[in-house]
Amino acid sequence: MKKPWSLVVILGLCMISCADAFIGINWGRFSSQTMIPSMVVDLLLQNDLKDVRIFQQSNNVLEAFYNSGIRATTGLSNNVIDNYLNMSTVQWWIEEKILKFEKVMQFRYVTIGNDPFSPTFSSKIYLNAVKVLKNMQEGFKINNRPHIKATMPHYTDVLTVTNTSKPSEVDFQPDIKDKMLEYVSFLRDHDAPFMLSVFPIHFVNNNSLDLEFAFMENKSSHYIKDINATYNNAFELLYDSLHWALYKAGAGNVKIAIAAIGWPTDGYPGASVQNAERFYGSFLPYIASGKGTPMRPNEKIDVFLNSLSDENKIRVEAGTFQRHWGIYKFNGEPKYRIDFSGKGEHTYPSVAKGVVHMPNRWCVFNKNLDDPRLVDNMKKMACNFSDCSSLEEGGSCHNLSYEDKVSYAFNGYFQTKGQAADSTHEECDMSGLGEVVSENPSTGTCEFPVEILSAEYAVQGATFGVDNHGGERVHGWVSAYVVLLAMSILWNLD
Repeated sequence: MKKPWSLVVILGLCMISCADAFIGINWGRFSSQTMIPSMVVDLLLQNDLKDVRIFQQSNNVLEAFYNSGIRATTGLSNNVIDNYLNMSTVQWWIEEKILKFEKVMQFRYVTIGNDPFSPTFSSKIYLNAVKVLKNMQEGFKINNRPHIKATMPHYTDVLTVTNTSKPSEVDFQPDIKDKMLEYVSFLRDHDAPFMLSVFPIHFVNNNSLDLEFAFMENKSSHYIKDINATYNNAFELLYDSLHWALYKAGAGNVKIAIAAIGWPTDGYPGASVQNAERFYGSFLPYIASGKGTPMRPNEKIDVFLNSLSDENKIRVEAGTFQRHWGIYKFNGEPKYRIDFSGKGEHTYPSVAKGVVHMPNRWCVFNKNLDDPRLVDNMKKMACNFSDCSSLEEGGSCHNLSYEDKVSYAFNGYFQTKGQAADSTHEECDMSGLGEVVSENPSTGTCEFPVEILSAEYAVQGATFGVDNHGGERVHGWVSAYVVLLAMSILWNLD
């Protein structure tokens, strides 16, 4: 039954937020090339980004935020959710990851899982996440920390929205509706936000819409008319679709925060540096304006941009573009112009300070094609250990010749291994097919990367490279040199 428009207006006005919203950023570390955490914190401060969502909360990552004034959102990954069904385990996590650090840093939200009910980005649904969510908030209550809100990020595929759906017709997907109702009731009762992951480029491609509908300029020929509202872009359509689903669930006053939104620069139709710059160029001023959406006018929307830098170790079952969300390259250089304040200034953001590259050496194929099968096998082996997503159709290196594609794969492996070489072992040997060169083989849009010096590996549950024996490991031959160099750099930063 259609709701009278007067009721819709009243409902929308009730959503107005008087608090200042924030523009924050997601920072993941699933990469063979990771900046030292203190460098990243410095980069965030340079760009006046005061909110960050971190995905690997090892001690040295959290310690880097000491007295920075940056508010952190952290949480549990999908693959550990089942470990926290026991309240005592949750209590341990709160003590180790929150209480231990809160005297010198601020926490905003704790997220349970990452799109745990999403069939788009995972082959498994984590229904236990709601139980863990309740345990986490109860743990904050026990520890007298009710201001820290537990929540869950969900991708838009938890909604029944399609390319022809009117937002007022949208609801939660029927197979997870019971869990979603339980979840949103919890949010309503604990004044916590629904965190929504929105990827406009994926929505338009998945629904065979023209790319313009993913941008905020409202230039698309596609539009959706609803109750006294017209939708000309994917973001407002998806945001208000969630609003209607919440309203139908009796949780129409639950705040909506954006857990992730961004634009990939490679590995997907429409993914490019130019389009990413254009997307943020209109989206961020829209957010900063506080204009809200048709169903929630004048609502100030909290946003985490996705993401700080590329991550070449992320799993790519959903697409190779997953490794190319970064606003920055792995080395802390911005890919394009973006104004994080939303004022619309057409400038490049700050460059990370203190990043040092390894020597300008690349590994390339020596073009010995005597045994094509060996070449193919070595190329496949190299890609299994490094990131070859740019070679896929639509990628920035897709148009390379076969020989240059082999070179790209070889170089990826060589850099991932830290350009390792000694008297008995050469990572560029590739069964006699590789050779090290000092002339940059990059061409056109295809960049052959050089590894950065890093004092650590990012690993599950810990960083600074804890190996199987409990010791610390860093990139091969550069271990002592890297640590000393990094310390020297940090001591001398402005």
